[in-house]
Amino acid sequence: MKISINIRHETLFILPLIIFIVLSYFVYSSLLYPYDKDLLYMINGASGSKALDAIMLALTEFGGSLFWLLFIIVLWVYGESKERRFAIFLTIAMITSGILGLFLKAFLYRPRPYEALTGIKLIGVEEHGSSFPSGHSFRAFTVSTLAFRRYGRNASPLLILSLLVAVSRVYLGAHYPTDTIAGAFLGLSIANLIFIFEEKPSSNINKINDSWVSFSRNPWRIMIILSCIVLSILFICFILIEEQSLLNLQYIISYLPIILDLRNLFDYGLIFLWPLSVLSIFLYSLLSLFLQFIGAILMLSSKKIKDANLSNFILRTGLLLFIFSIVMIASALSIIIYLLLV
Repeated sequence: MKISINIRHETLFILPLIIFIVLSYFVYSSLLYPYDKDLLYMINGASGSKALDAIMLALTEFGGSLFWLLFIIVLWVYGESKERRFAIFLTIAMITSGILGLFLKAFLYRPRPYEALTGIKLIGVEEHGSSFPSGHSFRAFTVSTLAFRRYGRNASPLLILSLLVAVSRVYLGAHYPTDTIAGAFLGLSIANLIFIFEEKPSSNINKINDSWVSFSRNPWRIMIILSCIVLSILFICFILIEEQSLLNLQYIISYLPIILDLRNLFDYGLIFLWPLSVLSIFLYSLLSLFLQFIGAILMLSSKKIKDANLSNFILRTGLLLFIFSIVMIASALSIIIYLLLV
């Protein structure tokens, strides 16, 4: 019985991931493009009613980070130990889906529908970055799937809400239908992977966890984390010295949409487009500092929680955030070296 449960959990992670990979191939081989475009025109063409437009604009906000952040805060403030444990669980899902989504958008770049097609009605503000996959759908399905795995049918409204978020993205002209479908399947896959990580840890995950626990109790961990913080600050100082226009208010205002839209973070970092690549390095460093700050808070909170399982999970959470911080720092360092060499 135990073996069948493990197989089921793994299947729920692998199958949606395979569908996402296959769908990505179909999208970039243009095999689905005629159907994708026709469905986009049909859904986007239904716009025009002010009431329906307002509803879709409101629905798309549920796919943003703010709604899920408030959901996490409510769980933490009003919940018991199990709910607080799940709140941390959802925080990890948010950070994972956010950073993974940024990487995928950079490597799987696809112009927005209103940039590539004529006759598409863009409702709401113009968005930057890649269309594929849909970050709103990815984030919404990741969190709602986790909630469904935890609370069962009681969380069904969140899955329905995620589906409406996906439809709203096409309706508003911000995504093709395949963008949102791919984001949904990727969200299902990542959510089930995190669920396995939290509920059914394998021996390898336990080994990693034990290594992290040993590291967290080692005095050298403070030196390593401080070194990462110092590196991030040095990157920021280097960028401000080399590109002093970043201190110019007019320059900042002119590039504000890019600075505030993290979806462009990896796009410009990967293609090393000066001076936009400098903004990417700047954001890498800030994001690294932010992740280290969140990790420090979780590590401190784990010492005040008597629940051993929750404390253990927070330690694993700290490991994931620390790895993300290292990735951000390594990315910034590689770009700086490249810019210096050329």
